[in-house]
Amino acid sequence: MIKRINKIKNLGIFQNYTRDNTLPEFNRYNLLYGWNGSGKTTLSKLFNSFNSGKNPEYPELEYEIKVEDESIKQGSEYQTKIRVFNKKYIEDNIEIINSKAKSIFILGAKNKKLAKQIKEDEEKFEKLKKGKGELESIKISKEINRGKKFTDVARIIGATLAGSAVRNYKSTQAKNDFDELQQKQILEDTKVSECHTILKQEKKQKLSTLEFSFDLDQSYKNVIDICKKTVESKIISRLKEKDDISRWVETGIKLHKLYKNDKCEFCDNIISELRLKDLANHFNKADQELKKEINIEIEELEKKLSELKNIKASDKVLLYKELHTEYDSRLITLNQEKTNLSLEISTLIKRLEDKKTKITEESNFARSLDNNFLDSIVLLNETIKKHNDKTDNFQIQKDEVNFKLKNHYLSEIFDDVKKIEQEARDCAKQISDIQNGTDEEIGIINLAKQILDHKATISSAHKAEKILNINLHTFLGRDEIIFEVAPMGGYLIKRNGEIAKNLSEGEKTAIAFIYFVVHLKDQDFNIEEGIIVVDDPISSLDSNSTFQAFSFLKNSVKEAKQVFLLTHNFDFLKLLINWLNHENSKYFMIKNSYVNNERIAKIDKIDSLLTKHETEYHYLCKQLFDFREDSEDDKLIQDVYHIPNIGRKVLETFLMFRIPKSGTMYSKIKHLEDNTSFDKNKLTAINKFFNDQSHITGSGFDPSLVQEAEKNVNYLLDMIEEVFPAHYDILKDQFE
Repeated sequence: MIKRINKIKNLGIFQNYTRDNTLPEFNRYNLLYGWNGSGKTTLSKLFNSFNSGKNPEYPELEYEIKVEDESIKQGSEYQTKIRVFNKKYIEDNIEIINSKAKSIFILGAKNKKLAKQIKEDEEKFEKLKKGKGELESIKISKEINRGKKFTDVARIIGATLAGSAVRNYKSTQAKNDFDELQQKQILEDTKVSECHTILKQEKKQKLSTLEFSFDLDQSYKNVIDICKKTVESKIISRLKEKDDISRWVETGIKLHKLYKNDKCEFCDNIISELRLKDLANHFNKADQELKKEINIEIEELEKKLSELKNIKASDKVLLYKELHTEYDSRLITLNQEKTNLSLEISTLIKRLEDKKTKITEESNFARSLDNNFLDSIVLLNETIKKHNDKTDNFQIQKDEVNFKLKNHYLSEIFDDVKKIEQEARDCAKQISDIQNGTDEEIGIINLAKQILDHKATISSAHKAEKILNINLHTFLGRDEIIFEVAPMGGYLIKRNGEIAKNLSEGEKTAIAFIYFVVHLKDQDFNIEEGIIVVDDPISSLDSNSTFQAFSFLKNSVKEAKQVFLLTHNFDFLKLLINWLNHENSKYFMIKNSYVNNERIAKIDKIDSLLTKHETEYHYLCKQLFDFREDSEDDKLIQDVYHIPNIGRKVLETFLMFRIPKSGTMYSKIKHLEDNTSFDKNKLTAINKFFNDQSHITGSGFDPSLVQEAEKNVNYLLDMIEEVFPAHYDILKDQFE
């Protein structure tokens, strides 16, 4: 049996229903009362979903029910068969417009052995179907698990790897890439770390390499050659001994010639011709040429020294991090060699400066060291080239790293996925064997055909035809309308021998309900093990037919395992309550409310006023009393939408017994105006408000009329109290 409906979602007006824990569990008989449009038929459609686990009309339907010792959700099949009488049942089985109906097969009295075989086959069929269902659930679970593997790894790949191509990496891409993976490609932890480091890097600018050309060997050769050269001249011992004086005098001679002065600018004495001649012999032409050669070489060396000092390497932060260590090491070597070369060049310059004062002497010196500055530039430029090459191929390298990491992460799930896929294939094979059979065992398809063939052999639609017509005659009290077996199967519905046309609404309801009652006895439904749901079987029936429907309903469901009865008709409700009070029964009510301007339904306990009294009047009056007593100052539309309908029903009932004569509600209001002292303006307001607003269900309700509802409910209750105070006091006492 179904004990509880715990949750309903995405089922029309039952948009997001959760069971109230105070609600009693369902019993064998369950009565659900609700006004028109409250959601009864929608709820009956939910019962249509339980056997298959889904409802095509509501593809996003979610539910949870408690049955016996387990909970069942959408997607799972409830094995206990349920037969539901509602509009959907009529659409599926009876073509009222075309006066046709499907066949009902009722087992005959013969072929008991074949009937036993059918029962055994059906039990085996259910067992196979259950086994198939379990395997399908396992297979689905495997597929879900496999999908989760790909979803998880896709999330890791999308979050870890770089670039727009993988930022939106989805599970479908992971599946496709996995299918192309022929074998595992697991990376070592260090490689994974390196790859992550590369992916975190930003693209850097290219750097210029260092440029410096200098032939140290040639410079040494030049200086050594110059130092070996000598010049013959008259030696002035003083100038020979004092280099600084020699340079000073030599410069002075040049100035003396430039300004053509015969006096010494220092002492202002006349320089003798002899002195000038001695000095000219000391600083002769060969001397000048050698010194000029020395100066040229010094100038070249100083130029190179200046160029050397201006060589500056880029800061290592401009390079990619993985090159920092190598760059640091080579930069240290470069700076050391740069210092050494600077000293070398400075030494050569010093040698040449000394030579200028000793041009008559040959000087020799050995080379101090071999400098590797140019080699150090080459090495540093190699590191810079690595940096520049990486910048040139930055995206290519990232793509390669992305590819390696992607395959690495896919490889981590390789064994698990392959195992899951094999298990899913094993399940699929077993499902196929159950479905199609093997050499040793019959499958579901052939077993179902075998059952149908056996049923066709021992069953007859004619037996059901006879029962249908007997019941329809009893229900309608006449036999002009009958079911007749059609040549091509099913039944034709005829009136006086012709296809029935222009059936009244009452006749349509009677035909549909009688068909349902007989259908409960067909070979596909075991009523003692089944659940029956009936939604308003008395629609469009007159009062006499209502009693007939009640009688048929009561007798047809008495052997059922569980029954759910839904109705909006209060008179029919009372018939059901009077019967069910002596059975294992529970009473419920489907109520509506508004949440966020949307009407929703819920299952609640039925109000005791509906079960204790013979009319709805007491219950409706209580709704008005409660509405007036509600202290909320900010009532919303959802609090008010149903009030005009309730107020109109209360007003009509009150006027019916207070003014027991024929006439319209308006004429009876006019009678009150003429025969009571109650405010005529209030009576006019009551009549207009409850008459005009009683058909509005909320979508067209003007929010400004909330206050009107409060005002007119007060007017109505005040009128009842003034016109019939004893009646009002009795009502009030019951509601307190």
